[in-house]
Amino acid sequence: MLQPSMKTSQKHCLNSHPQNSSSQKASIQGFVVVGAVSVGIVWFLMAMDDQKALALGPEGPLMEEFWENVRRYGLYALTVSTGALYTIFEPIGELLKNPITAVLILLIFGGSFYVLSQVLSVMLGVSEFSYEYSY
Repeated sequence: MLQPSMKTSQKHCLNSHPQNSSSQKASIQGFVVVGAVSVGIVWFLMAMDDQKALALGPEGPLMEEFWENVRRYGLYALTVSTGALYTIFEPIGELLKNPITAVLILLIFGGSFYVLSQVLSVMLGVSEFSYEYSY
């Protein structure tokens, strides 16, 4: 159990940084948006549960279970991919709030795109570059 003086100092530390509360609100809003989209997709996929399996083979319980597993795997793939994208882009979004790091991030993305386009154009033979071997 915390002593009263420690509780007061913790409250003072939390209230002394108003920037933390705004970034926490933005983070919470991001979680709410991702959660709402995920819940909507789950409800949509659950509504499809009434349909019977439309397989070409026998329409027994094994085929019904197969299509149920396929539907659940689709939901799993969707949630894993959206979670991965959110995990990747959330720190970048935090960096874009500061103008200096925003310029650096844009330069990194622009430079990466330029280098990738040059490498692909040489690999595919789209450019006029030719390397002359001289021994």
